Amino acid sequence: MSTPTLEMKLTPRKDSDCYHAQLNQSTYDILSLIFEFKIAASWHIARFLIQKDQSTYLYRKLRRMWQANLLESFKVFTGSLAGMPVYYVLSQEGLKALENKGLYTHEQIRAYPQAKMLLSGSLFKHEAQVVELASMEAKNASTDLKLSFSGEISSVARDLKSDTHNIEVFTPDYTVIYAIADRELTIYTEFERTAKSIKAMTRKIERYLNHLSHEQRMRVGLRFIFETQAMEQSFWLNMILSDKSSYVERIKIMTTNVSLLQTSEQFGEPIYVSKDAVKLTKRNRLAVDISGRVKLFPSL
Repeated sequence: MSTPTLEMKLTPRKDSDCYHAQLNQSTYDILSLIFEFKIAASWHIARFLIQKDQSTYLYRKLRRMWQANLLESFKVFTGSLAGMPVYYVLSQEGLKALENKGLYTHEQIRAYPQAKMLLSGSLFKHEAQVVELASMEAKNASTDLKLSFSGEISSVARDLKSDTHNIEVFTPDYTVIYAIADRELTIYTEFERTAKSIKAMTRKIERYLNHLSHEQRMRVGLRFIFETQAMEQSFWLNMILSDKSSYVERIKIMTTNVSLLQTSEQFGEPIYVSKDAVKLTKRNRLAVDISGRVKLFPSL
């Protein structure tokens, strides 16, 4: 999954671009997806809505929504002027349309970042990789396997702190609910683009443990997608050796890394590491063997 060179600015509109878009269900579906994942390109929307990488209809629909001032757009320079990908973010008009429809609360609408923040290098890189991962996974939906996605804003769990404030308990990058026959399993997904200390990682896991009941933890999984395999190995080694190693017994933790998620099909393949597959090894130094990978759901 390549990371583009960041040379971005919002696309200016001309008077000739003016267009009145109909606020139908298709429009709200697209606005909601971009709201959930903060940014999206046409192929991301196509993957979520029709499980395909391309759609002429959706490409034109997004263009018209931009002309109608419901979206802002920007191009990402990837080293060549040819084929620069176009990303979309919500405009103030788009946010107002979602709030007026009652699809999100005023607090959720306010949490959506300003466009200039989304154009910043580090935030864009993170959000672009998150929506790429989630949309690839979305292509696996079928008649037998239903997938429902929520981005970070709807995935945030909050607890009441006082009469006037509530606090964020945990904030997965996205949540996907797998509906298989008569079962539903929720997977909270955390994308780790940069290395974090084991203290920071255990604090993150603690939030899930403290907020979810034992019964809830039986029906959920916590998935960490690391940028590199080295980061994934470091997590398991430090986790096993830490005084918080019991955490992996209290909630189902699965890990993988970006190099193993280059296609949609790989999400259903044995690319995940669980506590039972981790083995300590010692040659020149203590390490972990995480080669015994399994499927996210062995029954699939």
